[in-house]
Amino acid sequence: MKSLLVLYVFFFAGITYGQNNWKSYNNKPVKQMVNVQTDKKGEPNNNFKQVVDYYPNGYIKTVETSYGNKLDVTKHYIYENDELISIFEKQMSFTQEKPIYNIELVEETKNKYLPLKSEKLEIYDVTSEVAEGDKSTITYTYDQNDRLKSSFQLYQLTDNLSKGLIKKVKYDNKSFIAKTFLKDYDYVKDENDTTFNTIENDKYKTLDRNKIGVTEYQVKTKEDKDYYHISYSMYKEGNVNSDFEYLKIEDIYDFYLDDIIRKDNISDYTYQVIKNRVLDTTYTKSLITEDALQSEDWYVNKFYKDYITQELENNRLDNYISSTQDALVCADFFEKDELEELRMSAYQNCVEHKNYLAAEEFIKPLYDEAKIAYRSNPSEKNGKILGLTAKVFYLQNKNADGDHIMQECESYKSSLRGQASESMKDKIEYYKFNYFLAQVYAAKNDMNTTKKLLEENISYYDSLEDTYKESETFSTDYAKNKKMLVTLNTPSLQ
Repeated sequence: MKSLLVLYVFFFAGITYGQNNWKSYNNKPVKQMVNVQTDKKGEPNNNFKQVVDYYPNGYIKTVETSYGNKLDVTKHYIYENDELISIFEKQMSFTQEKPIYNIELVEETKNKYLPLKSEKLEIYDVTSEVAEGDKSTITYTYDQNDRLKSSFQLYQLTDNLSKGLIKKVKYDNKSFIAKTFLKDYDYVKDENDTTFNTIENDKYKTLDRNKIGVTEYQVKTKEDKDYYHISYSMYKEGNVNSDFEYLKIEDIYDFYLDDIIRKDNISDYTYQVIKNRVLDTTYTKSLITEDALQSEDWYVNKFYKDYITQELENNRLDNYISSTQDALVCADFFEKDELEELRMSAYQNCVEHKNYLAAEEFIKPLYDEAKIAYRSNPSEKNGKILGLTAKVFYLQNKNADGDHIMQECESYKSSLRGQASESMKDKIEYYKFNYFLAQVYAAKNDMNTTKKLLEENISYYDSLEDTYKESETFSTDYAKNKKMLVTLNTPSLQ
């Protein structure tokens, strides 16, 4: 909070730029304005410098302020559909190793570009959209010329303690600031007591002006007189009506995969930013920091896997589905078996959540591949993919499509039966596949076939010698078949 107060006091050393467009400068198309603190002779003293950049429509783009070697603050104004939605702030002092980010979330506006009410989150982490610092609400008021009259920022630090920052601005008859007033106070609820930490009442005096606005002015504070010089650069003819794009937070904040994948949680916003960067081959900025030890492929691969797992754990199925689909689009970053695993996992989770259409879409490429491979080289893997595809058809009451696939599954089962006399391993494979088919027929609600397959398996397991019955494989397989059959025969357990 102390650094925040210093920041507010310093802001009054210069013109209050709050939320002004070109109306402040006699409607001249200003591209950039530079305000520097000087000595009495007009020479810059490096104590204060502020650069304001404007969009071609007159809205503020950025306000970059340097307080000598103490603090650098840049405010970025974020618009959507020509309306201010947030003010993203980056602070850096010589004592910091990395920047601190704050964000002011604008809730209400006047004339689209002036904030009336906002919430400020300090020490804001864009990747997870959470704030570790204080939260405050800010309310603004303006005069008939859309000039800032006052703002009130309230911090509710605890249930018992609040902090307020009140600032007011008065203008002269030539629309320049005449006075500014700042009050910083603490209020203790239990004691009904207010402590005023700082009260600043400063007077402004115009020393020189041109047709755009003030170029020289003086601020009289309690301690001293400070002098300032302002210079303007203008948009060239035709530039004002040019098409342009507003800033986005991803243009300001460095999103690096190697930082993001270390986080337990990332926001949907961050995920979309990275996804777009991965897909955009024209994107020039690196996705990973220079000191990253792994390749870009490794980070992209892990980024998608981590986010998919995160959304599944959060039980956000729609996000889980879309993030898996996004990963599959980026197939070049994955091995073939990883892509198959992503599809099978998505299939199973979609079936579990009864999103059968999505499950069908995930397994279809595997089915198309398995169907071709199956005809020349039948295998348990391909047979199961065919069976799972039939299952999801049955679950959607597409019985004709399911029956067509099951003909091939039954053909594979017959080939297994032919091999089953050769070894115990082949027999176990046959009865495991038999149990798998029972689950598929259960999805069709064909209970006669389902029970028949389960009874066939149980009869086989019962016929085994005690040596085999003692094995872990036997007990597990027997128990699964027995449990499913008992459930089917006992309606109350279904």
